[in-house]
Amino acid sequence: MEVITATAARRLLEEASRLGVEYIFTNLGSDHPAFIEAFAAMDEDGAAMPEIIACPHEMTALSVAHGHAMKSRRPQMVLVHVDVGTQNLGCSMHNAARGRVPAIIVAGLSPVTVSGERAGSRTEFIHYTQDSTRQHEIGGQYMKWSYELRAGEMADQVLMRGVQIACTVPEGPVYITGSREVWEEPSGGVSQPIAHWPAARTAGLPAGAPEELTAALMQAQRPLVITTYLGRQPEAARLLASLSERFGIAVCEVNPQYVNCPGDHPNHVGYRRNTLVKEADLILLLDVDVPWIVAQVAPAEGARLFHIDCDALKESMGFWHFPAERSWQADSLAALQQLLMQPELPSAQALAQRREWIDAAKARLTLPGMPAPADGAINLEQLAQAVERLVNEKTVVVYEEPTATDCVLHTLRMKRPGSYYANGGSGLGWGINAAIGLKMADPGAEVITLVGDGSFIFGVPDSAYWVAETYGYPQLTIVFNNGGWNAPKASTLLVHPQGHAKRRDRYWITTTARARLAEIAAAASGCAAYRVEKFTELDTTLAQAMETVRGGRSAVVEVMLLPISSQVLGNPRDGSKTREVQ
Repeated sequence: MEVITATAARRLLEEASRLGVEYIFTNLGSDHPAFIEAFAAMDEDGAAMPEIIACPHEMTALSVAHGHAMKSRRPQMVLVHVDVGTQNLGCSMHNAARGRVPAIIVAGLSPVTVSGERAGSRTEFIHYTQDSTRQHEIGGQYMKWSYELRAGEMADQVLMRGVQIACTVPEGPVYITGSREVWEEPSGGVSQPIAHWPAARTAGLPAGAPEELTAALMQAQRPLVITTYLGRQPEAARLLASLSERFGIAVCEVNPQYVNCPGDHPNHVGYRRNTLVKEADLILLLDVDVPWIVAQVAPAEGARLFHIDCDALKESMGFWHFPAERSWQADSLAALQQLLMQPELPSAQALAQRREWIDAAKARLTLPGMPAPADGAINLEQLAQAVERLVNEKTVVVYEEPTATDCVLHTLRMKRPGSYYANGGSGLGWGINAAIGLKMADPGAEVITLVGDGSFIFGVPDSAYWVAETYGYPQLTIVFNNGGWNAPKASTLLVHPQGHAKRRDRYWITTTARARLAEIAAAASGCAAYRVEKFTELDTTLAQAMETVRGGRSAVVEVMLLPISSQVLGNPRDGSKTREVQ
């Protein structure tokens, strides 16, 4: 006979702890009395449960869990409020899905009973207005699995299935809901054996595939690997470097989410998309979403194309296609191990010819230096070089400055697997929050977050830095403030390179031209705020800020770069719609 021991909410928390969930990131609401009561009771009892991290905004909650999972590969729990809290997760759901990280999102549902028949029945007017008809659909296309808990005694098994699905490659977020009444229900029974709920294992290449690919590599003269997220398994990055050395393969990282190959490797040809695509006679796509832009470049006629990926078909995306004569959904680490076990080796002459091609390509691909600006102003290259001087063996770089990627990554060339992380999606605001989760998962790291002014604003900085300071996870944030959103300008110029916008310098993007962004973080959390406008002050300020972080306090350094537009938004006194910066 089963013994009733706890509510469904408490049982979920107990089970989460047993499954190794360390944190619950939450913004609580009127659908959470069962959880709040369980928090308090378990705290009083000294019972094991995940640490509760209160987040002023849900963007922080899931993005912190995302950052943690990138390092730990373990899912954390995010507890949000009915439909409105789910909507506040916003683009963090997209980021977790596209980044392929495991996360457990739990949301309440408005109660159904109205006359006090059950614990948790409706007691407030919002229980009517927040009772949506299809709450799961808010983020459904980004979830690997969505499910409503309908019986309290199933809380543990539903959670275990959610963790199992979230952790099966390709990993991703899952979404579990339950009404107030269900979370208040008694939940008992014998705990399920964790060993009976493993994530499904992925395998390497099928029989014959390693030999086929090795033969193709032996015949190639200009082989190229393109990758983005292979380095989620740090050992795979080391093996890719070994494979590159063995066969003389050029390696290009495009929008890397991790260190996929040490940046100082002699065969590393940089981070620019489309690199060597039309020159290579064999291209191996390894864990990559967008290896090149079809409208800009195409592989050479006759080039052999192979694809190995944990998510080979990208089923959660809309239209997607890049040609490949073989496409294998496989674990890249296992596949690299198989390839390195093959006995064939290119001749010394073949290796020398491949390396000659790589060296010549690297010489052509070297970025030209930027001239120093007048009046001691700071350009992007100077800032990237100053950041590079901060990097040491403890540094973990969190990167979210999309339009500066070429310059910054070519300058930093991060070497150590596990020392660099970037957003796998396009929902800006991830970086300053993910940095907290990465610090949680790697407490000894010195986290440096490089973020554009737009990404900083989208990250809800008052929430992010309040959490960082309240719970003691400091980071150094360097804000690249060029006075606005550069990406829309870049997109416009790709389509209308000589259009009206270009001729008149009118883009309606200068939204941070007069902002003092670091002070937002300082006001919200008491973190240290710095602002740098002159190159001569850059190194000194960054060093001072880094020492502040080493002392346990977050620091935000707002670096004023050359402005991307002279347009000023608003209602200037002269009556014109726009005016020039004075």
